[in-house]
Amino acid sequence: MSIKKGLWVSLGLLILCLVAGMVFLLQPSGQVSDFQKWQYQASEKASKSSSLNVKFFGVSTLLFDDGKTQILIDGFFSHPSLSQVLFQKIQSQPAIIQRMIQQQHLQRTQAVLVTHSHYDHTLDLAELGKRLPHTKIIGSSSTLNIARGGHVAAQQLIQIPPLQPMSFGEFKVTAIPSRHTPPTAVNNDLGEEISQPLQQPARFSEFKEGHSFDYLIEHQGHTVLVKASTSAVPDQLKNLKVDTLFLGIAQLSRQSKEFQQNHLDQTLRTLKPKVVIPIHWDDFFKPVDQPLEFLPYLADNTKQSLKILIQAAEQQKTQVILLSQPVSYPLDTDLQSQP
Repeated sequence: MSIKKGLWVSLGLLILCLVAGMVFLLQPSGQVSDFQKWQYQASEKASKSSSLNVKFFGVSTLLFDDGKTQILIDGFFSHPSLSQVLFQKIQSQPAIIQRMIQQQHLQRTQAVLVTHSHYDHTLDLAELGKRLPHTKIIGSSSTLNIARGGHVAAQQLIQIPPLQPMSFGEFKVTAIPSRHTPPTAVNNDLGEEISQPLQQPARFSEFKEGHSFDYLIEHQGHTVLVKASTSAVPDQLKNLKVDTLFLGIAQLSRQSKEFQQNHLDQTLRTLKPKVVIPIHWDDFFKPVDQPLEFLPYLADNTKQSLKILIQAAEQQKTQVILLSQPVSYPLDTDLQSQP
């Protein structure tokens, strides 16, 4: 074989290996079906009997509903594909938003509470605000500039009053300043703000983090904490006890053992919830109406992140519930079915 021919063969093999490696990295990092033991099996009877239910739509989009009032965390439904996010400007899809409003009766939503301003939490914020003119949009100054970019009415916008309870029907909600998951090569804007109204379409990188918040939700004796990001402020939650913890686990397995231990110490082990529900584990490049899948290996090892959480929860006898589809899950403790 000539040197020239050998070089071409080597180049071909290298390209083949690179393609094979990329195909692998884009595969789901495990199967949701492997965690069937922890998956919630929908019970229409339980949800109808419960005074408070929640639906999970992926990432950290959670719809709390007591039959009269709804509050929505983030509200991200338009899921642009990975190629769109990387190579195009992205925007909310009005048809998808209108369908979700109709299907989920979002006209009863009194507030959309935003955890931080990255696109997978805020892309649909302005469209929701325009279509729900009686709904308050609550977030950081960066979040409100995303809403302003879509011409949401000024009277709907409320900048978060940290640690000050807000009331919506029977819900009392307190925003707690928090920390975002540690930065990555493509997510390296922590603390940066959106200083002007952000119009869509826009590059995903224009959706700056703009500070992160957890939400403490109290409703008729039941206490919930929503912590979307995989990080915590030391000792911040030490005086809290909650019944249900919605805990972000994105990138948990990619962190050091010390970080993992500290994160779970500051959240799960400090709060001692009866139930922990992992969030921000799904592949948000897939359409919202498709079954949830784990993030691809390129982004995370979700299977391992979930195993880390389950092991820590079982050590303290906290029940793990995996919500893998947007069904009503009862938050009344005595109605929470075993997975």
